Amino acid sequence: MDTPIVNEKRLSSRAEVRWPVVLMTSHGATVAETKNIGASGAFILCHAQLRPKEKVKAFVMAPDRKSLNISGEVAWSNPLSTEEDSPPCGVGIRFTSISPTDRQYLRNLIAEHYGSKKQRLAAKK
Repeated sequence: MDTPIVNEKRLSSRAEVRWPVVLMTSHGATVAETKNIGASGAFILCHAQLRPKEKVKAFVMAPDRKSLNISGEVAWSNPLSTEEDSPPCGVGIRFTSISPTDRQYLRNLIAEHYGSKKQRLAAKK
């Protein structure tokens, strides 16, 4: 079976997590939810009409800790699709400013995410 080649532009891995997010834009606040997040960016499910390169401030409500306060810019936007579409309705955010503590938290999350994924795959064999 042939596997399609995917041209991945991300520099870091992401974890699939559904966390509440408040996006502050030049048009006001939008309540949204992460679909995945990494140390350098996130895919956020929302219907906001944001343009590429638009600056945003994201307050990500990670469990059991204070919110992650991240500045970023819109890498791409797909506001008119449904969640079943590919890609679903949302925006890709590239982080431009994140505290070292918050970045390390996300790196640890990724390591845990992929460590537990490897264990599940090994257990299936």
